[in-house]
Amino acid sequence: MDYTYVAGGGRSLFLRGLARRELLARRCPGCAQVYLPPPEFCSRCLTELSAPFPLAGTGTVRTFCVVNFPFPGQRFDPPYVVAQIQVHGADTRLMHLVREIGSDALEIGTEVEPVWADDAELTHSLDSIRYFRPTGGAHA
Repeated sequence: MDYTYVAGGGRSLFLRGLARRELLARRCPGCAQVYLPPPEFCSRCLTELSAPFPLAGTGTVRTFCVVNFPFPGQRFDPPYVVAQIQVHGADTRLMHLVREIGSDALEIGTEVEPVWADDAELTHSLDSIRYFRPTGGAHA
């Protein structure tokens, strides 16, 4: 199905950062909420967000799902893990693949880091991050 996605100003900054291996967040000057990926305005207090700033990219798995069944359009062969990752320094979460750990060993609280695409494969999308993998750090 063909469709057009319009990211808006805030998320466009985020997408451009991905092509440079940067995770760009923005903070609300009103309530201090840090968004990743950032919209243009805070969803809590409707204040325009501050200038973008980079985050290191490491984060914590807050919840995850093991995908065991195939479905149309699937890009990966099951089983695989999709997790909500709270990147350190952000108050919101990213959803992405987690690899290099078995689903039986992955736990909520596992510390992860991004595995970036090669230079020639970087793009203005989350495809610039191939997946997240455990850092070997302590669980939160």
